[in-house]
Amino acid sequence: MDKKKMQQLIIAFPIILIGGLFAYYKYLLVPLNSRSKILQNELGKIKQEYVESERRAARLPQLQKEIVQLNREISETEKKLPASKDVPNLIRFLSKRMDRHNITWQRIAPGQQVTKDYYVEQTYSIPFSTTYHNLANFLSEIGQMERIFASRFGKLNVANGVEGTMVTGELIFLIYTSRG
Repeated sequence: MDKKKMQQLIIAFPIILIGGLFAYYKYLLVPLNSRSKILQNELGKIKQEYVESERRAARLPQLQKEIVQLNREISETEKKLPASKDVPNLIRFLSKRMDRHNITWQRIAPGQQVTKDYYVEQTYSIPFSTTYHNLANFLSEIGQMERIFASRFGKLNVANGVEGTMVTGELIFLIYTSRG
């Protein structure tokens, strides 16, 4: 090998070495490092989601207890405020209770229906006559029921009779049902 070729090799070798190192760095290491960073970020997100999932899973028994409690409350509320009017059963119920308390009545007339935000209010008017004591017992029994009722008087006349203080008038029942 002559001196000129040797000099060319000495000059070319570092250039080829630098070019090879640059190509190795640019085309092999940089893509691998960027892929590694992307994978590290994805791994960090997955770990964060895992920790969040574990926290949610730890709350699951508490949430299940809350759901059971809320279902109980819903069933209790549905007993007090049912979704259906069930008018025939209500009429039967009221007529039996009125007969039981010796309240004389002629008819049950449905009135207006008012829709509120969460419930519907139906009115029924009942002309009646009875003693004051029987009326008080009847209203007391109705007021202590599980279902929500309200009552008010449209007309009320009081007179002294043989059996005691007689009351005649019109009793207006407000019956509430759930809107949902």
